[in-house]
Amino acid sequence: MADPFVTDASPPPRGVATTDVHLLRVLPVAGARAATIVLDREPVPIGREGHITGPLALTDTEVSRHHATIELVDGGWWIADRGSRNGTFVDGRRVERAPLADGTVVRVGRTLLIHVAAELRADERLPAPRRDSRLVGDGIPALRVQAEIDLVAGHALPVLVLGETGVGKELVAGEIHRRSGRRGAFIPVNCAAIAPELAESELFGHVSGAFTGASRASAGLFVAADGGTLFLDEVGELPAALQAKLLRALASGEVRPVGSSAAQTVDVRVIAATLRDLDAAVREERFRADLFNRLAGWRVHMPPLRARRDDVIAIASTFVARHPGLALTADAAEALVLHDFPGNVRELERVIAAAAVRALAAGSTLDLVHLPPELAARLADRPAAPAEAPRSAPLIAPPPDTVPTRDELCATIERMAGNMARVAEHYGKDRQQIYRWAKRYGIDPGAFKRARA
Repeated sequence: MADPFVTDASPPPRGVATTDVHLLRVLPVAGARAATIVLDREPVPIGREGHITGPLALTDTEVSRHHATIELVDGGWWIADRGSRNGTFVDGRRVERAPLADGTVVRVGRTLLIHVAAELRADERLPAPRRDSRLVGDGIPALRVQAEIDLVAGHALPVLVLGETGVGKELVAGEIHRRSGRRGAFIPVNCAAIAPELAESELFGHVSGAFTGASRASAGLFVAADGGTLFLDEVGELPAALQAKLLRALASGEVRPVGSSAAQTVDVRVIAATLRDLDAAVREERFRADLFNRLAGWRVHMPPLRARRDDVIAIASTFVARHPGLALTADAAEALVLHDFPGNVRELERVIAAAAVRALAAGSTLDLVHLPPELAARLADRPAAPAEAPRSAPLIAPPPDTVPTRDELCATIERMAGNMARVAEHYGKDRQQIYRWAKRYGIDPGAFKRARA
């Protein structure tokens, strides 16, 4: 049976032209700048800046001068290693030559690349990435979700958000509310967590004395969301009796508290979410068809993390940023991107939180050893990265715009064995700035390389 959540867009209408696009995305890892390269028949060389030209002329010092080539062969894109010193890796394995499928992860030096293959409709217009959105990611599936949100937010339609557990369905609902212009509150409620005997009271309120324990009147969540949005998470878990009452509230725009004969008119937009297949539940009569039709005025499918691998590092970085001074190594980043994350973004958040504790306790960057064994196992056969110079204390990234003293700069260059690209990465500056500091202090970076040799 096909996975209903992997598809991030409905099939194009019959007769609508489509275009196959192939992209190579550079992930923001180990000082690399995020970039997207459109593959268009011509070979694309990968190598060191100053030795090749093109979009993949990299400053990564672990990349060979002429490292690899991306080329079109018999209608498909392939990567071929060109005798590189440190090798070319595809989905965690060293290769001489390999095909690139959608989502293929490529590692050259410390640089991570992902091949993206997508079908775009001729009439499809993807929005520019939004920096004000809590939905992190600028891959095609994420941009499609952003486009859906922009399209439906300003209308009064109820929305049904579909997706696996942990994909961020509440974030989607929150973005729809934020962009809707509605002035009332955004009220989330987990339908699966409400006791069945209290569900009606939670949603519609109750009068004092309506039932045992109801010592005070309660307005209920619909009234709390008046003028705003009520988000019904896991709506598929609602008991049958409550489904009928919810249908009435949606149809009439009125709610009647438990124990009261008077109804109150409310202006509430309802956004529902579920990980269940509600179409199947309707066919099996486990969910009311009329309620489903009320809720599904517009559907937004939030794809799983495994279908948007090119967004994994951007999302992980938001969790890493909660721990000042912490950064991901290339090995850790590669392991994260290769993992399927059945628990999706929620699982990624948990993994980063636990790994950060281990990394900070060891006074180091977040590396492969700090990740769960099942993630680290993907790179178990990988040769260890070249060791850094011994260091007497953890090297923590300084705050932005820090200007080091002469002793601090000397210590950093020594620990990086004279590798000025890594020193620049540490300070968040370009290499020319590091050389200017060195010149100001009378430091010869080459001396540290000679000392290491």
